[in-house]
Amino acid sequence: MSYLSLYRKWRSQDFDGLVGQPAIVQTLKNAIKNNRLAHAYLFSGPRGTGKTSTARILAKALNCAEGLTDKPCGVCENCKKIRDGHSVNVNEIDAASNRGIDEIRELRERVRYVPIEGRYKVYIIDEVHMLTSEAFNALLKTLEEPPAHTIFILATTELQKVPATISSRCQRLDFTRIKLAEIEEHLKKIAAAEGFTIDAKAINLIARVGEGAMRDSISLLDQVVSFAGKEVSYDKVITLLGTADEDLLSAFGEAIAAGEVAQLMGLVASGLAEGRSIQQVTRDLVGHFRNLLHIKVGSGEILELTSDHQAKLQKQAPLFPFERLTQIIKTLSRAELDMKWHPYARLVLEVALLELIGDCPMELKLVSKFEEQTSGQEFKKTTEQQTLPPLQDGKLAKVKTHWSAILESVKKKSVFGYVSLHEGEPVEINDQGKLVITFRRGYAFHKERLEESKNRTSVEESLREVMGNVLPIECIISEEKKESGLSAAKVAEFFEGRVL
Repeated sequence: MSYLSLYRKWRSQDFDGLVGQPAIVQTLKNAIKNNRLAHAYLFSGPRGTGKTSTARILAKALNCAEGLTDKPCGVCENCKKIRDGHSVNVNEIDAASNRGIDEIRELRERVRYVPIEGRYKVYIIDEVHMLTSEAFNALLKTLEEPPAHTIFILATTELQKVPATISSRCQRLDFTRIKLAEIEEHLKKIAAAEGFTIDAKAINLIARVGEGAMRDSISLLDQVVSFAGKEVSYDKVITLLGTADEDLLSAFGEAIAAGEVAQLMGLVASGLAEGRSIQQVTRDLVGHFRNLLHIKVGSGEILELTSDHQAKLQKQAPLFPFERLTQIIKTLSRAELDMKWHPYARLVLEVALLELIGDCPMELKLVSKFEEQTSGQEFKKTTEQQTLPPLQDGKLAKVKTHWSAILESVKKKSVFGYVSLHEGEPVEINDQGKLVITFRRGYAFHKERLEESKNRTSVEESLREVMGNVLPIECIISEEKKESGLSAAKVAEFFEGRVL
């Protein structure tokens, strides 16, 4: 016999076994008891919260051999056929693959016939929002006045895409995300019944990753058991998911608070060495500082974390003022977005972390080592008494002549502005009197960094100091390729820990 996945094996078979939807269970039970059944229901809500399972349970309640009941027996022929998907009276239609008008016309023809076995014909249309406009129009009349022996159950994860003409003809029941504690309890029940050994922290992490979807949580448990065997630990779940564990996140927080650049770079390297995804680590860091923010404002009870994790957050929260936490969350969130298009996700995270440190005594040291690595020689340092080379005619020529001096000046003001400016090239003074700096296609990351207020100000101040007059800048992306001694690949190589 082929293996049956856990989420199918543990799918709720009656109303009492449905987890996390008490209001819906009570509504349907009362409707059955009081003979107040609607001719059409619209089940809406996030994926994995029990919509299809509830539809099947309702179908069993309507057709159970024991009669119309809110407690279907589950053992009669009708109940077993509905459970196994073999009942001729219960038709499940996937609207994602049967979304046209022809399928709905065929459905309209079939609803006229009385049920062969049981009392009701039940039509469950999953992901109903996927139907075409023509199909919805064809469904309208039948949905409004179906035969007495037919009940429609429409299910959707995107209620806003269901036309008002359809939803107004249905009794709508909204499924909510299942509470973390309820998912944890159900996972413990499954683990005990299946003979798995799993610690509380692992259960908590699986439930949190499920994000309120029972099916996703059970599927993840199934995957973890396939990976780790019947003894599941927190560390094995972390390894499988590629997420950052509590200790790593706490270490990041302490390093940022202390301004420890080398430690931060080491934590990124160790996270990668352990097989973690940079994107996932960044996402987890955003979540960590969001948790600290809740602790800071006194709303930590809504986080639904283990007591041990809460204690770690309580200890770290005093290290960060409120404004500092919001700044960190914004910077890391922006980095997470940048990673979607930047070829070096690790570089994006490391630059973001360095930005969070701010004016750090190690910055110039890092840049100096970087220059040695990429150019093979140290740049000459600019001093107050350094004599500038003879000026060429024209503003642009002067800028190009003194470009090295401008870079050196920017480096003293903003290491991040310096790194980004080094990837640009001055190409013209435009009609507005602005110095146009171009970046290669694919280097929008550096362009956007240079356009930030702090970095832009540093560059324009350096231009004024070196050139002797105010010269605003404008950054653009050029279609032309240019060879650069400080390429993105070399930047990434530097941050890979080769010079730290």
